[in-house]
Amino acid sequence: MTDLLPLSDPSVPLENAYAICDATIDNGLFTAMRFHPDTMEVERLYSTNTSAYPVSGRKPKRSTPWGDKVLIAQEHNCGHGPADIAWAFDDHQKILDLGLLAVLNLPVVADGRTLGTINYLRSGPPFTVEEVATGLTLAAALARRGTL
Repeated sequence: MTDLLPLSDPSVPLENAYAICDATIDNGLFTAMRFHPDTMEVERLYSTNTSAYPVSGRKPKRSTPWGDKVLIAQEHNCGHGPADIAWAFDDHQKILDLGLLAVLNLPVVADGRTLGTINYLRSGPPFTVEEVATGLTLAAALARRGTL
């Protein structure tokens, strides 16, 4: 696996840390989102497809099953196929139109507090158990920075 030290090192720019996350797990779209608990929104900090998903875009997650699972319960979300994409995202048609069918969302949690998420989507096969474990390791390394 990739050297994870830069992910937790606050002297390494976040953009570089996100690029490591992106390169570690095969994907068609990688994003990093900051969680705003007061408004139950996630704000996009990094995107590998800025034309479809620009940086700084926000998505409301209040009273959504995805928000309850990933942001509140701090559990990862892994799915494959149109139904799983629709369950997770209000803009599911946009995601499906990009040909993305597999999803992996990982909460970044520090001191019991959800800082945000890192998110992988791809057109290929479902994410494997090994990729989920790698993603959880990446999220934990990012969490050691204490900010997202």
